Amino acid sequence: MTVSTVAKRRRRTTSAPAKPSTSSRGWIWAVAQIAALATEVFIVLFLLAQPAFRPQHVQVSGVSHLTAAEVRSALNLPADRNIFFLSQAELAQRVQGLPWVRSAAVSLALPDRVSVAVTEWKPSAVLQVGETTYYVNDLGVVLDPAAEAGGLPVINRPDFGQVRPGQHAVGADLLPMLLQLRSGFSGAYRVSLMSFQLDRREVLSAQTDRGWSIIFGQMVTSADRASLEPKLAALRSLSTRLDLTSAPIQYVNLENPGAPAVQLRGHK
Repeated sequence: MTVSTVAKRRRRTTSAPAKPSTSSRGWIWAVAQIAALATEVFIVLFLLAQPAFRPQHVQVSGVSHLTAAEVRSALNLPADRNIFFLSQAELAQRVQGLPWVRSAAVSLALPDRVSVAVTEWKPSAVLQVGETTYYVNDLGVVLDPAAEAGGLPVINRPDFGQVRPGQHAVGADLLPMLLQLRSGFSGAYRVSLMSFQLDRREVLSAQTDRGWSIIFGQMVTSADRASLEPKLAALRSLSTRLDLTSAPIQYVNLENPGAPAVQLRGHK
């Protein structure tokens, strides 16, 4: 090998530029990512801290028995909570805790709006306890005091005690049966039912527009409620032998449908 060849190789080695190491590039990329993430976190925290995103405007629709103020009170929106941290499902559940509310839907809109759409129960009957009356929904739950029955069936419970909105006053299985019984009774027997009564033992009776009453018996179990059909059949059979519209009846006892008992006025 000649001296000139060695010299050329040395010059090529010396003149080659140095390449940056892989570890240096990775460190620079990591720092850039951390800086970008920190900036994003700062922006998010800054936005979340802004009072403009706290719920200020609450819109309520679908109420007639309730007031918008009662719905807002049930929402119990925290004044310092950002709208991003509110749960629509949780807010709807709070509103559904009101006795009149059958269902509720809550939606959130930026920057500070809360919308509540309420579907209210319709009263199905009126509960009477002493001199006070209360609206009752399809499930037999007390809604609110009622000024008057207004054509709704009246269920008298003299031994019920203190009544509170949201309290079950009539069995959810029994109430639909009473509503159906009342609506079809006049057509079947030419006698109208004016009111029902449930005593402390859940014994059901009904007052007719002819001044006499019907004792149906206890209505606690499903078997008790199923016994209404044969009891009505016994009353229908009785009506073929006794004029239910004009006879001086004091009461008809159907507790034993196989042998219904009739008490006439003036007879003991």
